[in-house]
Amino acid sequence: MNLIQESLPEIIGSLVVTGLVVTGGWLARRRAAQRRPDTAVRRYTVLNQADPSGNPIVLSTTYPAGSVVTLDLGTGGTERIRLTDAPLSDGTYAAEPMDRY
Repeated sequence: MNLIQESLPEIIGSLVVTGLVVTGGWLARRRAAQRRPDTAVRRYTVLNQADPSGNPIVLSTTYPAGSVVTLDLGTGGTERIRLTDAPLSDGTYAAEPMDRY
């Protein structure tokens, strides 16, 4: 019984350190998982908008769906575009003009 009482501080200390290491690893994995989607580059096709040559306008950005970005039309004007999670048949996602509708 005396041996257990003498070893109790070391046992409690090792349990606390183990808990801290496990908690630190869990927090690091959680933070890495939260950052991963934010750094993925997505391509968005702006609906009902074409460049001067008639091709659809495609944006590449790391902004998440739901963000509003400003598109420079090249004619001195700008347009606000909302990024969506709606996939299109060409592998891009839809970007909706906000000021036209």
